[in-house]
Amino acid sequence: MTPEFLRTTRAELASLAAAVDRIETNAVAEGRDLTDEEADFMSKATTVAGDLLASIQERAKGFAPLGEKGARPREWPGANLAERRHSAWKHARDVAEKARGEGRDLTLEEQADVRSALVDVDKFDQAVKQAAESDATFQRAFGVADGQPVGNVGPLAKAAHLNPRVKASGGSLWGQQVVQRLADNFGQFKALVQAGSVPVSVPLDPDPVRMDIPVLSLRQLITTVQNTTGQFAYMRQTVRDNNAAVVAAGGRKPTSVYTLERIDDRVRVIAHLSEPIPRQNLDDASMLRNFIDQEMRLGLDLALEDEIMNGDGTGERFLGLANVPGAQEQEFTTDILVTARKAVTRLERYGYAATSGFLMSPEDWEAFELTQDNEARFYFGGPVAAVNAASRRLWGLPVVVSEAAEPGTAFLADFSQVRLQLRQEGMLDWSENMYDANAFPDAETPEARGASDFERNLIRFRFEGRFGLEILRPSSIVHVDLVEGS
Repeated sequence: MTPEFLRTTRAELASLAAAVDRIETNAVAEGRDLTDEEADFMSKATTVAGDLLASIQERAKGFAPLGEKGARPREWPGANLAERRHSAWKHARDVAEKARGEGRDLTLEEQADVRSALVDVDKFDQAVKQAAESDATFQRAFGVADGQPVGNVGPLAKAAHLNPRVKASGGSLWGQQVVQRLADNFGQFKALVQAGSVPVSVPLDPDPVRMDIPVLSLRQLITTVQNTTGQFAYMRQTVRDNNAAVVAAGGRKPTSVYTLERIDDRVRVIAHLSEPIPRQNLDDASMLRNFIDQEMRLGLDLALEDEIMNGDGTGERFLGLANVPGAQEQEFTTDILVTARKAVTRLERYGYAATSGFLMSPEDWEAFELTQDNEARFYFGGPVAAVNAASRRLWGLPVVVSEAAEPGTAFLADFSQVRLQLRQEGMLDWSENMYDANAFPDAETPEARGASDFERNLIRFRFEGRFGLEILRPSSIVHVDLVEGS
């Protein structure tokens, strides 16, 4: 089985899978069943995929037995070497634990299976080591600007260039993956790159918010739920009236009212394109990683935050914190510090304050930090505190500053009552096939003015994800008015 055969077969399978996914996505988005033509295509695609897999299995018959010298590891599941190594190790452990749990020794077949898996673990360890050494060599050869020191460029230093906010919201090293896709085994950039994709991992659960670490992204406070269909439904509480009381023997018990409303919704696509980028810029791999890792991921995260906060529920927009019915309102009282504290009291009455946080604009947080007492002393410590601003807290609760927040209004919310539905992790695609009808505006004829990115040696990137928003209890959200008389 040649590498070229594998590459070609994988490309055909990926193309079929992408086409089927597009058909399914369009049908779900339009709320309809598949047309006859679409159903026929999906049936044929399934047949073709089966033929391709059968071809791979037929060719694999000539492989050396597992465990022999020179044999390749089995096709363990996983997106990278580390994940595949873990799958092989877990398989060996599960087989051994099964025998132990049944109080017996391993059978001859199980012994061979476990030995084979452990041999693969050793091979993956060696491959990871070689990949790390190769990457370090590549970094030293191509990733250092002229006149700059060469040291401290290893696998652990890859993420140093990422924007802190990008890393906080789950940013990964997918810029490095793109560079690797565009380069051959010797670090030379390929002469032809028509298209490609890189999946971007997004954390499914928020990390614990430590007291001495500022919260840089709204997504650090929101739990992410994996979505598998594009549709989702949940129950939203609209009324919470507790009437429990002491009742005499034989007396009538009071009735509490907890009204729930079923919400049926679907995920939305959030995406954007890059401007055309000259392929010559690929010669500076570090610059490329900086560009796509930070700008495109950050742009999508800002758009997602804007929808979570300000979506009005129309068209393809979320129904966000600012517009969900049933949220509480805290009017301006005395000053912004008093107003914020009264908002905390509103959530404490409902038992939400322990896991809540503030969300506001940079201008409003500036106003809090610059607030002074009658003797012109900063309540927040002023410049002295800013020297070591290790945390960002207001009345003991974390504060998230977002460019999408409107100045003058802050949100205080129990973000455990908000969930982000994730249908598709971030996906970065690139292509040279886009056509610009006015690429050369000074040309004499319309035909001469148009050109594809390939003709101009340009590459364009697209980054997109599919998300949905659940707000389980609108009463856990307080709209805080920070402007007197508004």
